Amino acid sequence: MAGTKAHAADAPRVRRNREDEVLLAAIDVFHRKGYATASIQDVADSVGVLKGSLYHYIDTKEDLLARIFAESDEQSHTIMQEIAALEITAVERLRTFARTWSLWYLENVERSSLYFNEWRHLTGERLERIMDQRHRYELYVTDLIDAVVREGEADPDLNSRYAAFFVLSAINVLPSWYKRGGPDAPEHIAEVWADMIVGMVCHSEGRRKPRSGGGRSGT
Repeated sequence: MAGTKAHAADAPRVRRNREDEVLLAAIDVFHRKGYATASIQDVADSVGVLKGSLYHYIDTKEDLLARIFAESDEQSHTIMQEIAALEITAVERLRTFARTWSLWYLENVERSSLYFNEWRHLTGERLERIMDQRHRYELYVTDLIDAVVREGEADPDLNSRYAAFFVLSAINVLPSWYKRGGPDAPEHIAEVWADMIVGMVCHSEGRRKPRSGGGRSGT
């Protein structure tokens, strides 16, 4: 028995990987205090480790924010891939997207709030990547709406680019007013949002075209 204990004591210690804890703590801290005000020390205190220990997982505070955004984009891509694989009509694809993405925002309200309120704190290539990704979301939703038009379920003169901005704005605003534990369940809100988004696309004329040379929406 003594030999066994000695052997166990001599065994190399396995470092606990706390990367997920660090990211979750950072989401909470950045959301509560604001990215500009929050510090690495605040995140370390939330995780329960020394400040220096965090640098095993990150390089800088901006690196931490960028990794939160990258993880959020990965989850969004998974949702889009799953929707793309469904054999459904264009209208149902738009409805499924609106319902699923709205629900993700409501179930991840702190993370999604950071994504659309704190992205301007990124710099250099990190900022370029997030701007490019936001533009890809615009194109994705525009394509969904174009498919609805092609199937004859929306006005043929519907401005799909404006409609996409409208849809994204409607979903992006959810974290600004939704409170956990409110009277309406996230699933109910997501269903209502999906109904209104499909109703707007399928019954709106939206004939005005964007001016030539218009830039990105910034959604």
